[in-house]
Amino acid sequence: ASGALTIPATIEGFPVTSIGRSAFGGCRSLTTITLPDSITSIGGAAFTVCGSLTSIMIADGVTSIGENAFDACSSLTSITIPDSVTSIGEKAFSRCYKLTSITIGDGIINIGDRAFDRCGNLSAVTFLGDAPKNVSNVFKGSEPILYRTKNSIGWKQLWSGRPVRLLSEKNKN
Repeated sequence: ASGALTIPATIEGFPVTSIGRSAFGGCRSLTTITLPDSITSIGGAAFTVCGSLTSIMIADGVTSIGENAFDACSSLTSITIPDSVTSIGEKAFSRCYKLTSITIGDGIINIGDRAFDRCGNLSAVTFLGDAPKNVSNVFKGSEPILYRTKNSIGWKQLWSGRPVRLLSEKNKN
C-alpha cells in the first residue's frame, strides 16, 4: 500500500473488524490511513515502520491498539485516540520522532510499557478521562507534560514520571 489508504467497512459483503498483525508493516510510502467505524482492533505491528505516514484517523469503534502498532512511524505529528479505545499496547507509538501532541479519549484503561518510547518531540499529552493504570515507563525517552480534565480521577502530580497539569493550564504562558 502507498499514498492515502481508506480501509472499507466491508469486503465482498463481509465486515472488516480488525487490522491484522503486521498487515501494513513496512509500507514506507503510505501517507494517510482512514479506518471505518467497523474496526474494533488494530493488531500488533499493523503499521510499523510506515515512515511516510503523516495522518491516521482512528475510528470510534476501535477498542484496542496492539503492541508496536505504529512503531517507527516517524512522520506522524499528532494523534487523537477516540473514547472507544480502552487499551494501548507496549511500544504502540514508539519511535514516532516527529510526534508533538496526543489526545487520549476518556475510555482508556491500560497503556502498555513504553507505549510512547523515544518520541523526543512529544511536548503535550491530553487525557480526557480518568488516569489509566500506571505503568512506569510509558514515556521513556520522551518528556511531555500531561494534561487532564478537571473532574477526572486517579491523577497525582506525576504519572509515569511525567508532570500532570489541568487542561485549563495548557495554553497559559
